[in-house]
Amino acid sequence: MSATTLDPLQTSFVRSVFLDAPSWNHAAVPAWFAQSQLSAWETFANLPMPGRRDESWRFADLKLLDFDSYTAPADDDGEVPDLENTALLEKTAARLVFVNDRLVSRGISDTSLQVLTLAEALERHGDLLKETLTVPDTGLGGEKFAALHQAQLRDAVVILVPAKAEISDPVEIVHWLGGADSAAFPRTVILTERHAKVTVLEHHLSTGNDAGLSIGAAQLIAGEGSSINYVLLNQRNEADKNIHLSTVRGGRDAQVRHSLINLAAGWTRTECRSLVTGQGSRSEMFSVSLAAGSQEIDQRTLQDHMSPHSYSDLLYKNVLFDTARTIFAGLIKVDDGAHFTDAYQKCRNLLLSESCEANSMPGLEINADQVKCSHGSTSGRIAEDELFYFESRGIPRASAAHLIALGFAQEVVEKVDHPEISALLAGAIAARFDSIHPEG
Repeated sequence: MSATTLDPLQTSFVRSVFLDAPSWNHAAVPAWFAQSQLSAWETFANLPMPGRRDESWRFADLKLLDFDSYTAPADDDGEVPDLENTALLEKTAARLVFVNDRLVSRGISDTSLQVLTLAEALERHGDLLKETLTVPDTGLGGEKFAALHQAQLRDAVVILVPAKAEISDPVEIVHWLGGADSAAFPRTVILTERHAKVTVLEHHLSTGNDAGLSIGAAQLIAGEGSSINYVLLNQRNEADKNIHLSTVRGGRDAQVRHSLINLAAGWTRTECRSLVTGQGSRSEMFSVSLAAGSQEIDQRTLQDHMSPHSYSDLLYKNVLFDTARTIFAGLIKVDDGAHFTDAYQKCRNLLLSESCEANSMPGLEINADQVKCSHGSTSGRIAEDELFYFESRGIPRASAAHLIALGFAQEVVEKVDHPEISALLAGAIAARFDSIHPEG
């Protein structure tokens, strides 16, 4: 796999990404895209910050939404990390590495798909992307930050998979964030044509221990009979703040699997809206989060069934230590006419301290007939009989808790349904657990 160094879309910024409008250089992009960024900034400026009465921010610690000091780095800012000690896949169809939204390397081994930067995608497929490269609207409360993301967007990964192409190896995307008070706005767009298939693994990493801000987005659009398997592994440092907004759309008989693995970052909010638009389409949403110290992980989801005979499944698992907090708010919505919908939603929380806090709010909204839907949430500690089983076989109590927690997370790892990615995720989860309680 050859590597190529490329420059991102030429853009310059002024002081604060949160307080000051960026000064764009839009000479090389279509007018509609330039206007979308200008309109997004106006929307961002006019929308109020989330407040206590906003149901979509219920239980969230709004004091953490202080982003005034963060700045977008200059194009040449950010040291390029050494990838030798980074857990990456052995075989990939393509690999792209970004530092503070600046593309530093790209290698493509499978030429049956297109893996483009933002500038390349706008030049080659501007008309196709006109309805896609807009504000990533989840409708789950993050509208202000979605507009900020669109306004400050300066590069993206756009993956186009042609009809009937089955990409055997994953596409791997690595986003590094570094520098004090640096802000990044990563974006991934995946579009598959009829009966195509692709797997994408996206890493979010920190170059050091400085506090940074990431407001990212993913847009997954699966054509008729096609399949997308998307995995995001968040391993940012514990000083970072992260927002990630995902929008998913599946056409007739399409299958989209969206998996989130949150292992670090001081504060994380994820929003994922899955539009199950095609008859016979299938949406799967999986997540596992390890929350320790004073971390807060806030998760909001929507499974929106818009056509009959469609299926969705959601499983979110949280493992909590110390004084960490998690929030899950999920809704299954079955629209008028979406008869014979089959939808499931489950959130499970494993509490490993006396001071942690898990908040879960699953919900149903059904407006069609002959549907099969269920939702639920559980929170609890490790049962004493489980610990006794291990201790009676000579395994110390702390090690027993370690093994049980790893097993609790493994169910989601296996649902990723890609052996090499699952092995990488299992290793990352085990390493994170050891860093939280090395005596385990």
